[in-house]
Amino acid sequence: MSDAVLPKLSRKHLLQALLGVVLALALLSFFLNRAEPTRLIRSFASLTLSAAVPALLCELCVQLSKALKWQAILHRVAKVRYSSALSAVLVGAASTHLLPLRLDEVLRAAVLARREDIAPGTVLGTVALDRIVELAVAGTILVGAALLLDLPDWMVTAAWGLGAVLLLALLGSISLVRGEARLRQWLTASGGTRTAWLSRGLSSVAKGLKSLPHGRSVLLVMLGTAGEWIATLLFYLWMLHVFSVSCGGEVPLIMSIGNSVAYMVPNVPGALGMYEGVQSGILETLAGLDPSAALALALSAHAILMIPVTIAGLAVGIWELRSHRPHQPKSAVPPSAAESP
Repeated sequence: MSDAVLPKLSRKHLLQALLGVVLALALLSFFLNRAEPTRLIRSFASLTLSAAVPALLCELCVQLSKALKWQAILHRVAKVRYSSALSAVLVGAASTHLLPLRLDEVLRAAVLARREDIAPGTVLGTVALDRIVELAVAGTILVGAALLLDLPDWMVTAAWGLGAVLLLALLGSISLVRGEARLRQWLTASGGTRTAWLSRGLSSVAKGLKSLPHGRSVLLVMLGTAGEWIATLLFYLWMLHVFSVSCGGEVPLIMSIGNSVAYMVPNVPGALGMYEGVQSGILETLAGLDPSAALALALSAHAILMIPVTIAGLAVGIWELRSHRPHQPKSAVPPSAAESP
């Protein structure tokens, strides 16, 4: 691979990692102190193995749908195997839960680039495009909910905040794609090995951002997105049923959006504490649960979301490290051949 995407960790990065871990522990401690230990333990009794199986199947569907969506986005760059996309998604999910530096996008790109012999920077650009799609869907749903439903003020504020983040992400991506040539020219004129490496990386990322799906790939992106959100919605519907929570249909929908929002916070490994805070707040505000019951449900849901996919991602990551046989190299798909996958 010609351009590496794994960053060198500096003292600044290590300090950010440490702060992320401290923040996660502080948030968890805060919410645990709000709950009554006896009621918290009693609430956990609702989650049996048989009750957890449907939730695990929902999470499996989420990961399968993510891989399908990303494979469709990648199609304009190169035709990649579904197994490669799924492996990279699982490794990225595991790193999200274990590493505080939010290296999931980078590792996800590195795994797929290694398996399919594609420039890592280009793959990273498609990851950014995938994130923009996720953000656009979550932001649209949340803004729609804020306009149509009677939500608390803090949720309405979060909706408009997410909309602003989406707008900034779109503007930044458009600026990078449109100004790539000028930026590369400026970097080349600056001279130096580091600027040359940065120029090549910038070109690769811009190429990935330009890989908007066409033809049948658009339908596959829509199918993957729908599968991911439907499975997430069913996950929270089931968790509310397991914990015998009676509430309106807006609660699992808002919890599904809260799932995405909680993981947007950088440097907090696995969104620990942040996830519990967001979901507990939703349950207390919209479902009327007490802090102990709300935290028990949030912790149980987070454990199901984290533990299995982390184990699977670690297994795939170890396999990738032990394997030294990259896939047959492939050239990028020309735009004229990208209409149908």
